[in-house]
Amino acid sequence: MDPARRQVLDSMGFIWDGVQANCKKNLLALETYKAIHGDLLVQSSFIVPDQDPKWPQDTWNINLGSLVYRLRDSKDSLLPEMRDKLNVMGFVWNIREKKIGSGRTLKISVAKQKQLLQVVEIQYKLQDHTEFTTFGNNFRVPSTSPWPEHLQGCNFNISTFRTAYRMNLLNRSIVAKLDAMGFVWDDNQHQWKLFLEALQIFKNIYGHVEVAKYFEIPAEDPQWPVYLKAMKLGIRVSNIRSRRTSLTTEMTQELDALNFVWDAEELHRQRVLLALTKYQELNDDLLVPQKFIVPEDDPDWSSDLANMQLGAIVNRIRSTKNSLPKEWKEQLNNIGFKWNARKKSL
Repeated sequence: MDPARRQVLDSMGFIWDGVQANCKKNLLALETYKAIHGDLLVQSSFIVPDQDPKWPQDTWNINLGSLVYRLRDSKDSLLPEMRDKLNVMGFVWNIREKKIGSGRTLKISVAKQKQLLQVVEIQYKLQDHTEFTTFGNNFRVPSTSPWPEHLQGCNFNISTFRTAYRMNLLNRSIVAKLDAMGFVWDDNQHQWKLFLEALQIFKNIYGHVEVAKYFEIPAEDPQWPVYLKAMKLGIRVSNIRSRRTSLTTEMTQELDALNFVWDAEELHRQRVLLALTKYQELNDDLLVPQKFIVPEDDPDWSSDLANMQLGAIVNRIRSTKNSLPKEWKEQLNNIGFKWNARKKSL
């Protein structure tokens, strides 16, 4: 081929080796699956979801379950480089020989699966919603009614059931019944979705996601779905900040789309500004008494600011004026903050 023509095609991103390009895309899909699920036990029917920001765009709609089956079936004919990369990723070549725990072969009897189904059916009826049904990694059946006597006290390793599901080792009819009740197969992904939903609702209510560290979703507030109530959202937000480097790009983008505040100190400053602005709106000045605390259950104040010791904060700001960041002082000046004002008495 004429070198000039090849150069033009190169500049257009022309793919010369289709096989190699396809391998890269498939490996990317497998790497993403492992990052999300923690393993490569892909269910045979799994297809990469379309338009899902957690997945690279090039992988959308790949029939990953079918791909994994073909890779296992053609192991001996794969390019050595491809096989080596799959081994490094921890690819499972023989699904029936996959081990768990201390060398035990993963096998769950149909009878045990039916017991789990019965447990899920009862939990589904007991809970206050029908959005989903989930358990922790282990579940011990309570020794009280309405739980059947023959199951009371029994332990269920839910993690093992979830692993068996990803390995396509569960009875299909039982899986279908569990799916109908919204049984959660991937708890990590489920918890992330709940966290994002909680942040979105918080933003809808308060206009921001500057969640106080100890904010807990109120149990009696009808603006929150029942399955989110009592969630310690502030603690979760704090934990997300501390492990930011471990988040996927897609997770970070989802949080950025909500204007998530990554800097805890910046969060504190923004909340103080909100409180000062509200105080000024209510009192026509910023002469905050030193002992002033934002009232609780006061309709004039946003509930996420309740119990903030605003007077003490203002006093501390004034006493540390010379060491404050320039940007923070400018923000305070912009709202008319009084640096040398005499405090009001209560």
